[in-house]
Parts: sequence; structure tokens; C-alpha cells
Amino acid sequence: MKELKNVILGGLCAAAVLLHAVADAKPVTFAYQTPTLGSTLPLVVGIEFGYFPAEGLDVKSVFIIGGPTATAALIGGDVDYALIAGVPAVRAIAAGAPLMIVGGMQPYIDYTLMGAKGIASLNDLRGKVVGVTGAGGIAEFASVEGLAKKGFVRDRDYKVLYGVGNSPARAQALEAGRIQASPFSFMEKIELERKGFPTLFDIGEVVSNFPFVVIVSTRKKAESDPDGVVALLRGLKRGIDALKTDPEKVIAMVLKKNKYGDAATVRKVVEHFAGAYSVAITREEIDAVISAAHIEAEAKKLGGADKFFIGSFSAKALGVGKK
Repeated sequence: MKELKNVILGGLCAAAVLLHAVADAKPVTFAYQTPTLGSTLPLVVGIEFGYFPAEGLDVKSVFIIGGPTATAALIGGDVDYALIAGVPAVRAIAAGAPLMIVGGMQPYIDYTLMGAKGIASLNDLRGKVVGVTGAGGIAEFASVEGLAKKGFVRDRDYKVLYGVGNSPARAQALEAGRIQASPFSFMEKIELERKGFPTLFDIGEVVSNFPFVVIVSTRKKAESDPDGVVALLRGLKRGIDALKTDPEKVIAMVLKKNKYGDAATVRKVVEHFAGAYSVAITREEIDAVISAAHIEAEAKKLGGADKFFIGSFSAKALGVGKK
């Protein structure tokens, strides 16, 4: 009985400490643009497992559609941080937006090249058409760079068709035979595979060291609250660590929320992304995304990659010192 009382008292004390931490925590609003599980897992884990309150932060997530809207929300002070694709993030900064990349999230391209049902192998794509959303977008970059790594030369081995549309529109174009291949995210890939579309290859496996999604804040926030930025990244890192060390606990939590699909899909997503996240961000990665955005001249005028990101935040969160 005495041991039981000690366990209960210990649990009550832990709960009291957590409640006190939440009460004293600094409010933070974190925006995301894609409501899929794969794009938000570390954020969800950090919130649900209490890692942010342990760092002195009360983090609330908010869904915002579109990069320009998220950028406007950051500049206007409506949100403190946002997950934004690397290419539009550096383009916005080059165009004069008072923003900074303060950390990484997905340091690889979350795209798989999917084929039409008549495409049995990558070799069958020769002489065919790859559909993308528009000129200069990340879908075009991912497709062209990925195929180049596979030995395919654009306009010689295949053609690119612009203006095919968003993911549902590109899937319809595959079905109708207007295009023979197109890039899709992991979640979209799962659904397309169920419908019988073939997987050609994982673009992220052949195009490495590319910050597909980054964490962005305002320059003012980065300068006025560096400790808060590091605390946020530490909370995210703890979420990333939990994905690696206790995936079953994460899966159980996600299933309990009952908003991200069936058990099989959730398990596939957690297993696929568990080792794919990192808050780290390097100068080489920023240079890569600047090149992909075709803004090398603008970046040089601003002073190079260092004007787009602050790498010391993630280095401190990872405990490896300033880089």
C-alpha cells in the first residue's frame, strides 16, 4: 500500500510540474500549409507529448493555405513560425520579405515519380511526357533533377508539360493518358499505388541534401528572441527523437487522434518519415535551394546564403556548437 501511495504521489507531482510549466510557458503560434501527417509529424509529437512546455513554450498550430498567405501572416505578426517549402522561402527573402530560415524540417525531396498504368518501368518513360504544376516550381525541379540522376536528359529522353495542375489534376491526367509520369508526395503515392499506378522511383533518394521544407520566422523574431527560437527547435528535435526511439507510442497517439487515416496508412507514414526529419540547416543546403529557385544573382547581391538563414540556432538545439 505504501508503494502504491508513493507511485500515486509521484504521478501527481509530475502532473503538477507539467501544469506549472504550461501555465508559465510563452505562447507561440506555428503555421503549416499541408495538413498531411507526414508534413507535420514532429510538430504534432512535440505538442502531444509535452516537449514544447518542457522548453518553456506553449505552441499552438494553425493551418494556413498557400505560401504567400503564410508569408503574409509571418510578416503581419499573426504567427511566429511557419513551415514553408525551401524554394518559395528563399524567393520571398530575395524579393525583400523580412524573413529568415531558422531551421530545417524535411531535408530531402518528398516526391516520388509515379507512372501511368501503361508504364511498367522507368525505361518505358523514354519519349513520353512528364506533367508538372508550372514552370520554375518544385515539381519541375524535382522531376528534372531526379531523372537526370537516373541518366535521363530533358527534351531528349522525355518532355515536360507545364500547367497540368495540382496533385488531383495530375492524377487525372495520368489516368486519361495526357501525361505518362508526374511527381507526388508520399501520402499521394500510397493512394495512387492502391489505384494501380506504378512507382518509378523515390526522387528524394537520388537528390540528396536539399531542404524541401524549412522553418521560417521573421528577422525581428530571430534577432529579439534567439533563445526562444532555440527552445522551439529543441522541442521539435525531441519530437524527431521520439519518432526514432518509440515509433509505436507515436503511432498509438496518432491513431487516437483519428484524423490521419487508417492504422496501416499511419504506420507507413511514421515508418517512412521517422528517420527523415532534421532541424539542422547548412549553408550548402541553402545554396542548393537558391540554385533550384534560380535566384543566384539576387542572392549574391544580398550577400550570399548567410542572408537567408541562421544556422547557429539549429546547431545549438542539436548541441553541436555554432557552425
